[in-house]
Amino acid sequence: MDNPNHCIRNTNPENKGGRDSMPSDVLADILTRLPAKMITRLRVVNKLWESIPKNSSFIEAHLERAKKYAKPFLLLSEEDNTITLINTDTWEKTSMVINGHDDKFNLPNSCCDGLVCLTNKDDRSMILNPTTRECFMIPGPPIRTNLLELGFDSSSKVYKVLRVSNPKLDENYIWELLTVGSTLWREVGTTTGEDFFIGGIYVKGIVYWVAYKEGERSLLSFDFKEERLSSASASTCEPLRSDGYEQLLEVRGSLGMAITREDITIYSPDEEEYQLMEIWVMGDGINSWSKKYSLALPAEVYFEVLFLKAKKILLHNKEDNGLYYYDLENHLFGPKEFDLPRLQSCTPCVESLVTLKDRFSPMDLVSVGSGGGLQGTQGDGIDVDKAE
Repeated sequence: MDNPNHCIRNTNPENKGGRDSMPSDVLADILTRLPAKMITRLRVVNKLWESIPKNSSFIEAHLERAKKYAKPFLLLSEEDNTITLINTDTWEKTSMVINGHDDKFNLPNSCCDGLVCLTNKDDRSMILNPTTRECFMIPGPPIRTNLLELGFDSSSKVYKVLRVSNPKLDENYIWELLTVGSTLWREVGTTTGEDFFIGGIYVKGIVYWVAYKEGERSLLSFDFKEERLSSASASTCEPLRSDGYEQLLEVRGSLGMAITREDITIYSPDEEEYQLMEIWVMGDGINSWSKKYSLALPAEVYFEVLFLKAKKILLHNKEDNGLYYYDLENHLFGPKEFDLPRLQSCTPCVESLVTLKDRFSPMDLVSVGSGGGLQGTQGDGIDVDKAE
């Protein structure tokens, strides 16, 4: 803390003989356990309570606790310029609109410290903290990007934006990097001939994709600290050798890969067909993988893994737009009764108080308005909402 001698005075006259103050480090530790929305409301108590959540050490501690213990929020991009945030503990749904922009936004597949990059039809790019609703325009003229990712450089303690573009519409993809707080885009690499990318999952300073090139799959990664692009072929990345379609995800702080097997069919005792989904987790390096979970899911339906927390997996059925839970401990599968908006994209996002105010000018600030709120239903077929 900036001033560890600060304390909270006990002003209750009934509590004679008790402790009359609370050291600020104790208070800060308590506050790290609270939701960001509650911390924001508590800032009005007094000057100390207002100052602690602005402290960089507190923001970092609150973020790390949220990553470890809290269920991710779901960030949804809808048909218009509405961004919806769903609390997967309370299933409360709140919406926000990016003022001055009427078109729908594209979201990444993962967030970086609770921050996400947005792009719209006009190729304008922004960084949004959906928890605090701070939003900043990324500098530079609009440019059509194939990929746009945000990452954190742990050595220099700065955020960086990576973009991949194909300006000549040929086989050459240009990889450029912007340090947040600067206006200079730097070329950091080129690739040739990739048909398309799947993933864009950020884990511990590195973002990963599955790249397709001439029908062959590889695992592509970019390290924001080293500013280096790397690739591992399917021959050295075991999950990619399976016959099926893949999805990258974050599993307890490590890179995961869900493979829905096309070459395996599972039959129940009453001869119902199920498909097999395997979830692999990367170990010490990009060539080190272990298979952690196997799920039997209804056949002929595409399920997207949204997140894995404790022993539960939240899945999205893209055909009926429904949410489903899979209980890994008891191997139970059931729907989550929730009215999910018809969405364009869905991103798991950790709650965060991280601010980039000191990295942008006031001219870059984008106004974010309220889009209303709605309380979702609580019941479902599996008891998934109890903390573990």
